[in-house]
Amino acid sequence: MTVPGAFGVEIEGPWFTPDKWVSPFYWGADVQSAISPPEKVLIHDVTLRDGEQAARVVFTPEEKILMARELDKLGVHSIEPGFPTSAQDVEVLHELVGAGLKSKIVPIARIKSQDVRACIDAKPHGVLLEMGINPFLLREIFNTTPESLLDEIVDYAVEVKRNGLYLEFMGWDVMRIPSRDYVERFFRKLVERAPFDRVTIADTFGMGHPLATFNLIRDLKAWTRRAVGFHIHNDYGMATANSVMAVSAGADMVHSSVNGIGERAGNVATEEVAMALQHLMNVDCGIDLSQIASVSQLVAHVSRMKLARNKPIVGEGLFEVESGIVVGFIEYLKKTPFGGELFFPFKPAVAGLPPHRVLAGRGSGTKSIQYFLAQRGIECDDATVKRIMERVKHLALVFKDALTDAHLDRVIAEEVRAA
Repeated sequence: MTVPGAFGVEIEGPWFTPDKWVSPFYWGADVQSAISPPEKVLIHDVTLRDGEQAARVVFTPEEKILMARELDKLGVHSIEPGFPTSAQDVEVLHELVGAGLKSKIVPIARIKSQDVRACIDAKPHGVLLEMGINPFLLREIFNTTPESLLDEIVDYAVEVKRNGLYLEFMGWDVMRIPSRDYVERFFRKLVERAPFDRVTIADTFGMGHPLATFNLIRDLKAWTRRAVGFHIHNDYGMATANSVMAVSAGADMVHSSVNGIGERAGNVATEEVAMALQHLMNVDCGIDLSQIASVSQLVAHVSRMKLARNKPIVGEGLFEVESGIVVGFIEYLKKTPFGGELFFPFKPAVAGLPPHRVLAGRGSGTKSIQYFLAQRGIECDDATVKRIMERVKHLALVFKDALTDAHLDRVIAEEVRAA
């Protein structure tokens, strides 16, 4: 697609293609020289485990199997079925291991013999060992020391590796540890003593500043010389931003959940991080973005957690347009090489959503009314357009909503007859 320059400014790829028009500032030399994202990022989906840890959310084994199959079609690298602590979750783990999915099955295990043994017995692709490493929690809650914890982790890690499985360690509540030296010592000793394939830090309460996250991930890679993953919750609304910064610092795996479901404010949303990385940054996550909306709707239904209409990426109201000035912009752009949908942050079809829809409501202007009339093949004078607009605005105020097509048709018909 060729678009002529405007006032000496040219528009070009990689931020401009027939399918997208995104911010070029990410591609500037100042940004690119400061970051080191990997070419490919792996999505480790925790919907079945962390999602079910959300209060009031319960999944049956059949629902977990159904969601796992859809996650596999979506293209997530690995799926975390849950803790192997109940007969139902062990059943799910074994069924998924034998289901022939492309996604790897990587259950999570506490630093407990029964967890690790149950995981190994299922013969999954790997095991994710997890434990809080905040020294205050170790002393006050777990009644142990960092040295004793490391001894336990190493014992279980060796056992997992002896069975030929992928091995990852996730230390949680890292962002509240007041000593960077402590974090460095812990992870250096961990990888010196145990054959971990990847080390992951969890911002368990989502409180890291994005720049702090960037620095910590960069340092963790240098300390461990291992692949690095990132796990975060969204308590401060910064989960996606922090995940993008973790990847920018070199993390090659993000733990995420569909619709962001998880404890408290939830985890970083799979659809948000995948769209940010693939659509904005051209970093491959292996995700079929066109399947995002359907998977989101399935998880919303099964979890009984209704999505906000303005939920990023998958909200049903994202491409509903009411403002007259926006309708005008879209209609103008339709006549240019850009096309109308490049007005939006992304085309609806990119995320598997239906085309944008213009609504008649309180924000409707003359451009909106002209759009509705053109759709219906009706021509009328400016005075009639204005009367229709005023009635639409009044009814929207009464309804506290947009008008239905039936109400809009009635208003148009009455005012055209009266003209």
